[in-house]
Amino acid sequence: MDQQPVKKKPSQQRQIPKEPPKKPFNAYKRSIIRHFSSVLSLFILVPVFGLTALFLLVFPRSDISYIEKRELAKFPTFTFQDYFSGAFTAGVTTYYDDTVPYRDDFKNAGNRFKSGFGIQTGGSVTTTGKLTTAKKKENSNNASDSSKTANAENSASSLPQASEEESRQKDYTKENADYTVENGIIVVKQDDHYRALEMFGGGSGNAYVDALNDFRSKVNDRVKIYSMTAPLASEYYTPANYSEYTANQKEYFDDLASRFNRGITYVDIDTALAKHTEEEIYLRTDHHWTALGAYYAAEAFAEAANVDFKPLSTFNKQTIEGFVGTMYAFTQDINIKNDPEPFTYYIPDNNDKCKTYYYDTSFGYQYSGDFFNTVGDPQSNAYLTFIGGDEQVAKIKTNVKNKRKLLIVKDSYGNAIPPYLMNSFEEIYVVDMRYFDLNLVDFTEQMEVTDVLFAMVTFSAFGDNAENLDTLINQNQGITIVDNATDDEQE
Repeated sequence: MDQQPVKKKPSQQRQIPKEPPKKPFNAYKRSIIRHFSSVLSLFILVPVFGLTALFLLVFPRSDISYIEKRELAKFPTFTFQDYFSGAFTAGVTTYYDDTVPYRDDFKNAGNRFKSGFGIQTGGSVTTTGKLTTAKKKENSNNASDSSKTANAENSASSLPQASEEESRQKDYTKENADYTVENGIIVVKQDDHYRALEMFGGGSGNAYVDALNDFRSKVNDRVKIYSMTAPLASEYYTPANYSEYTANQKEYFDDLASRFNRGITYVDIDTALAKHTEEEIYLRTDHHWTALGAYYAAEAFAEAANVDFKPLSTFNKQTIEGFVGTMYAFTQDINIKNDPEPFTYYIPDNNDKCKTYYYDTSFGYQYSGDFFNTVGDPQSNAYLTFIGGDEQVAKIKTNVKNKRKLLIVKDSYGNAIPPYLMNSFEEIYVVDMRYFDLNLVDFTEQMEVTDVLFAMVTFSAFGDNAENLDTLINQNQGITIVDNATDDEQE
């Protein structure tokens, strides 16, 4: 009988160990690289974050922005009420965000970096980087015949049109001039002085037109609305050999006016300023106009609004010598720095009978005083003479008794306008389009405003700033607005 082979139990069978699957070499290499990169990033990022924190904590914080022409946020005063409401911690956050050490230097560096890629920077100062040929303005196809007819009536109050020969003392745009280009800004030499000019390449202006039309539809018909867009200095001082890089701003303003609904008056200050090109109507070293340029603009508005207006001879002339403004900060052109200019402003004859009340952006009363201020170094901060900057709301009570209350919605160009209207309106409210937390319609109605002037420069009307107007018109609706200035203060 054959013997059967004995079968081993499974546990007795020889186990041959299986080798783990080998990772492909490329996957293995990638894993090593990932681990190495993580460690390297850790060694780089930790010191960077540590040094940044040390920089923010140790270095002195900025208190004034010379580029933005304003005082920066102050550290809030502690109160238990503010602490428990969250206002104190919010104020601390705002303080640290706003007062970064060397704020202007970092802002300049950022603008220079962006300009290398042809990117426009926002705000009231706009640099265009690598300049390109400006677009020619074409007539808008979306303006209805009725709106154009309405605008013909709306524009009737603006200054009469002058002939080309009558409108200019001297036409700098027909003369060639030596120039250089720095950070998208051209620096020209005219009349033995250097002038820095920002170029305007065009824009639709749709946000601006839509906002004003929307505002017109929401406020009472008794409220008069005016649009006054201020041209850049390049409108009058760009030399002929550089003219292709800036657009005709008046053509763009006229196009805006053709699209306004009935009840919005277009104030043509482009024509008014063109009559004074040999006078100092724009600062050479700064992106703003001069107080004299603002005077001619206010004169055009007063005529459109049919209010009294005092001649310049009745104002007290004040001058700060040696002013060098924002254009040196943006161009770093030594010719601008070495060619300072006088900064002249004009105080109305009834200034001692007027009082300015200052509020925060939520219309919380802060203090009262004079409209004219001295902030920081006057030779570099002279434009802050008007209201002390942008980030506050102001109310001016005058000695005029005509029941006309004016609301000026503006960018920094509008800061220079109120002094010339202190003999024209009973009260003047000044609101910056970028820094206001209340609803503009509610504010107009509850403050019993009779006239609203939108006063801003070309870049604001055709740039990102215009989008702020829609926010102002639609934000925080239905809130009861209270003027917290005491009765004694307002008497």
